[in-house]
Amino acid sequence: MASGQPRQNGQKTGHRATASQSPVGYTWSDYVEALVTEHGSLAAVAWKLVERGLAEDTTSVERALRRLRGRVQRDGGLIGQRLLRVFGVPATVEAQARWMGTYHSPFGDLPVRLCLDQLRLWERPPLSESRARVWILLGLAGVALRQRAFDDARTLLDGAAALADSPAARIEHHLATSYLLTRLDSNVQRAEAAARPHLERARSLLDASRAELDPTDAACFQARLVDHEAFDANRRGDSAAALALYRSLPTEDVHPFASYRRDAGLAFGLHRLGEHGEALRLAHRACEHAGDGGYVRLRVMGLLMVARIQGAPDHAGTLARAAAIAQRLEDPELRVRIERARERTPQAGVK
Repeated sequence: MASGQPRQNGQKTGHRATASQSPVGYTWSDYVEALVTEHGSLAAVAWKLVERGLAEDTTSVERALRRLRGRVQRDGGLIGQRLLRVFGVPATVEAQARWMGTYHSPFGDLPVRLCLDQLRLWERPPLSESRARVWILLGLAGVALRQRAFDDARTLLDGAAALADSPAARIEHHLATSYLLTRLDSNVQRAEAAARPHLERARSLLDASRAELDPTDAACFQARLVDHEAFDANRRGDSAAALALYRSLPTEDVHPFASYRRDAGLAFGLHRLGEHGEALRLAHRACEHAGDGGYVRLRVMGLLMVARIQGAPDHAGTLARAAAIAQRLEDPELRVRIERARERTPQAGVK
């Protein structure tokens, strides 16, 4: 496909897919066609490799490129490696991978099995042989965290660390790793000490690269960073510091995710201060932000905040709504949070 977008399976309504039809997912043929569209011809692509000293003549490279088209999603060999080294993957393809690997994208709010199916389609050559694979690993790590498969998440994040060469990928990796570390140790002090270096690196990267980040990504990263730091403050019992962090976020609504994090955090802090009316208003507004952005999981978390403020027995209906959504999403992490909310045991913080 000339656009660089993944193929569909070519299936017509009422017809069963056959082995001769186009495979699902992004293939070497898609990749080569995208390069031809960008550079004008197969010969022009081949000449680029010759110019870089990666081949001796264009004729042999052209033959290799034609063979590569038939590799579908198998190992691309030396020619595939050289193409990816010189050209990378098309911007549209990398953007799709980044959408699946960024926590503040609505992709991570889809049902767990759907997320896994999509990520596994992309965890194949040519994308899996490129540095853009970092986003697929980050996406898979995010799913593992939702499944509470913490060992799997650690392995995936370790793999992502070796590939993260852009500010956005590195910030994403540090924030995800920080979250994981808070889940691996029930001791508040040890968990915070382990996570702190990753938060500091994420903040340093965000400050240094804000100009080159997409403004909405920068706003969402900022909100996530504050949320991590406020979570630590709440677990230490320093509610005032946590509330001050949320109040430091911009008041304008740059992006629904960032707005949700701000208002949910403010709601929790004000609830702790006994300002239940304003806290409930902000919790409802956080739910609205989640809905506006298509964040189903965040809506569940917002409903849990509403239920916390409502208290028993008024929270029964709200918890039932949250549980029904979590069930449809097949999300173990959300189910654990709902069970904790039903127990109504006092907690030091929410995240």
